[in-house]
Amino acid sequence: MVNIILRILGFLRPYRWQLVVAYVSLFLALAAQLSIPKLIQYVIDDGIAPNQTDVVTIGALLIVGATAVQAAFTYIRSYLFQALAERVATNVRASLYEHMLTLSFSFFDTSQSGQLMSRATEDVNSIRRFMMFSLRMAIYSVSMLAVISVILFREHARLALLSLLVMPILAFTAIYFAARVRPMFSRVQQQFGEMSSVLQENLAGARVVRVFAREDDETTKFERSLQTLYDRQIATIRYYSFFFPFMQLISSASLAFILWYGGRQVLNGTMTVGTLVAFNIYLTMLAMPIRQLGWIMNSVARAIASGERIFEIIDSRPAIRDAPEARAIERARGEVRFESVGFTYPHAPTPALVDVNAAARPGEVVAIIGMTGSGKSSLVSLIPRFYDVTSGRVTLDGVDVREITLSSLRANVGVVMQESFLFSTTIRDNIAFGVPHATSEQIERAARIARAHEFIEAMPSGYDTTLGERGVSLSGGQRQRVAIARALCSDPRVLILDDATSSVDTETEYEIQQALKGAMQGRTTFVIAQRVSTLKEASQILVMEHGCIVERGTHLELIRRSGVYARLYELQLKDQEEFVQVAD
Repeated sequence: MVNIILRILGFLRPYRWQLVVAYVSLFLALAAQLSIPKLIQYVIDDGIAPNQTDVVTIGALLIVGATAVQAAFTYIRSYLFQALAERVATNVRASLYEHMLTLSFSFFDTSQSGQLMSRATEDVNSIRRFMMFSLRMAIYSVSMLAVISVILFREHARLALLSLLVMPILAFTAIYFAARVRPMFSRVQQQFGEMSSVLQENLAGARVVRVFAREDDETTKFERSLQTLYDRQIATIRYYSFFFPFMQLISSASLAFILWYGGRQVLNGTMTVGTLVAFNIYLTMLAMPIRQLGWIMNSVARAIASGERIFEIIDSRPAIRDAPEARAIERARGEVRFESVGFTYPHAPTPALVDVNAAARPGEVVAIIGMTGSGKSSLVSLIPRFYDVTSGRVTLDGVDVREITLSSLRANVGVVMQESFLFSTTIRDNIAFGVPHATSEQIERAARIARAHEFIEAMPSGYDTTLGERGVSLSGGQRQRVAIARALCSDPRVLILDDATSSVDTETEYEIQQALKGAMQGRTTFVIAQRVSTLKEASQILVMEHGCIVERGTHLELIRRSGVYARLYELQLKDQEEFVQVAD
């Protein structure tokens, strides 16, 4: 717990002087506030009781002055603490986001995006509230307790002792409350992430939900998640809703006792009326931070629970990172080799690749084909180090890719994935995503190669047309061609097309294939495709089954062998013939 709080406070290190000014303002405002009861005592005992008008006037002016000083420094303190809280929240979110971008594909394979969003929003807000409220009130309350205790003992030691006897009870209650409520808040934050995941999935898959008429089922699923969140929140609220009135009851009972005992002292002549009034004002001041102990503990408990969830991610070491001796490469030739490669996904029961050996010379087009789950995508994902091999090695120009810096490796490898994800920005920015300073000529050249220039120019604002979320305003074929243009914009030496033409029609696929011929000159290209017809002109074809290469060769060589490839080719030709007959 203490370690989490210290790590959260570590975000304040760059702003230590602002924090110092904030606390100085807090103490000056506190001093002005604590002077007011003494001034009231002075007015009553030395002005009102002896009927001294000038004393009453001076005292009233001093009270106004003290209040003005308190207000001025309270403004400075309030502004600085809130500004620091917002700054820390911004920095925590930035650190969390920056670190998540360094994490490997395997991390996101096992993480729910809703949980990650919850940590970047609700959990960070808990830390912000802690910085804005608890960090100030904790010091304020301790200082108030210490200073008022000294003042009370100086005024009337016995009465002060009796009034402060209740403090250990309040402190014990607050500590007990914090220990019980922290795990409750952890469960609330966890369920908030679960609810966010369900919401995110349903928003992302809204079209699928409607296509299959599952609105009612998905609504029920979301409502169950909401109900669980509500139940956990109510259980937590029920607990600390009892705590706050209990603290107030103890404080009020103590104040009533002081009025009874102090009133008897005034009647006996051993205490002045002004002293009793000041004494009760001080106790009222003291009661407020004591009652706020519950809110402080509440905020601290939330911050610790949220801090644990945030630092769990920040402390995650990326599985894929630069080796200490890794070196940068400039422009690769493009020779890729797989040497006895074995690979197993984290937590997977069986390997995805087993003893794979293959080589691609610079400028070659290597086609990979196989049934779903045969290991095609797994194989090419090892080249840019989306994952690392479990055994063997992958080399680029004879150098193990693990010995090359990630930035320079991926600068030489362009990838078009099966899912053509586009950002909600302009087409220009999407194409230039990997080359932020790309010129208009570079962007247009990449678009022309991908056969995207014509439809882009026909759009309302051309290359400056803003796309909808995930590029929803484009057709599937258009999204894929923009994604291909994005991969080509950086002019990579190795190009990976992971079933990149699967979402386009036959005519568009033909156009893209024709366009890519020029782009493939002098560039090593790996093409994963389901349609055998698209692989005929490849330099070599790798046929995969169960993570192994079972056949390799050119199209004609594999046809002559009458093996797996030939059967796939015949099946697809048969399917096409049957389709044509049905169409006729």
